[in-house]
Amino acid sequence: MGETSFEGNGIVKAVASALHEVSQATVAMRLTTPGGRFHVRWDEGRSATALGQLAFFAEFLEVSGLFARRKQGCPTNYSSPNVPTVVNILGTWRLSILDST
Repeated sequence: MGETSFEGNGIVKAVASALHEVSQATVAMRLTTPGGRFHVRWDEGRSATALGQLAFFAEFLEVSGLFARRKQGCPTNYSSPNVPTVVNILGTWRLSILDST
């Protein structure tokens, strides 16, 4: 019907350019999380991944300062020599909530 032969207007070209830039930007990303820096790469061949969007949620908690504020206000006070750190306790707690267990 001739759809492949039309020339796009400015908006179509701008959207195509933006999509191209986004596809290049999503090849590899560095995320800063409470657990350190992680490299995330999109896998176009899979419909789901093991961690899903968890890395992006962890970055949100780090960048927004929510995790740090929760860590400062955490009322845990253990005296055992092999006690886990507050970060590990809060991380396990959040993961168990997200995993619904």
